[in-house]
Amino acid sequence: MERFFAWLVIVLWGVSFLATKVVVQVLNPFLAGFLRFLLSFLFLSLVSGRPKIFNRDIFMAGFWGVFGYFAFENSALMFTEPTNAAIIVSSAPIFFLLFSHIVQKKKTTAGMYLGVLLSFLGVVLVILNGRFVLKLNPIGDLLAFGAALSWVFYTHHVERLGSLSFKENAGIMFWGMVLFLPFSAGKFHQVLDMNASVIVSLIYLGILCSGLAYFLWNRAIEKLGSRRTTNMIYYIPVVTAVVEHTVKMRFPSALLIGGVVLVVLGLSIFEREAEHETESSTDRMRKDRPEKARSCSD
Repeated sequence: MERFFAWLVIVLWGVSFLATKVVVQVLNPFLAGFLRFLLSFLFLSLVSGRPKIFNRDIFMAGFWGVFGYFAFENSALMFTEPTNAAIIVSSAPIFFLLFSHIVQKKKTTAGMYLGVLLSFLGVVLVILNGRFVLKLNPIGDLLAFGAALSWVFYTHHVERLGSLSFKENAGIMFWGMVLFLPFSAGKFHQVLDMNASVIVSLIYLGILCSGLAYFLWNRAIEKLGSRRTTNMIYYIPVVTAVVEHTVKMRFPSALLIGGVVLVVLGLSIFEREAEHETESSTDRMRKDRPEKARSCSD
């Protein structure tokens, strides 16, 4: 069931780029962020009752996963091309694999790295889709790397929290909303310019993509593990590309199809390696138990 919910989140977030594009054409990106997470906080508070706010990891999750991620991403788009930003932000699973290997000391195999890199190459093909000219901009590209790293730190703090109910998720949205507020000052008059499509897009982003999706994503991290869940981020640009091609009634290119194949192949390799490592760990535990039992009886 958790895997199904994770897939639902991927679809919601894949479509969210189209909704965000509608919103930021009328609203300042920081004001859009504040309104988005205000809606998500109100929704989660209504569902949960009294939100849990005063916790270090909840604050840090709100700082990195809500404010930090979107502030870096939106700021990056002011300096660099959307294609550059999309590719760099999509490198988050690579950074998290390195982080979990080096910092969290989790067992990592060469096959896991191979799978993650193949999937990243597939994402690059999906995003570029025939456009092989990248205009590098040091400031914008560094900001995009900031978004990718923000998601790594967000995942780390969600792991530390363990099981997250609606109360904890409401707290995460609360801190993201509060941190966006100072950067939205002086821009609230833009609310008067919102039309029906902007309002619908904001409701979609706030309630579904933030309120519901973050809760389901955090549950997936708890049940499926942080690595497997984070790797599913690779499917987000795939969903975006498929939806965009469907809306515009265009046939997918060979590069797009090849990119999707690489994403699926890479994540399949990672899954096989992860399952093999889990089975090996279980076997080692079973072998250790009889030895411990014998030593106790002696």
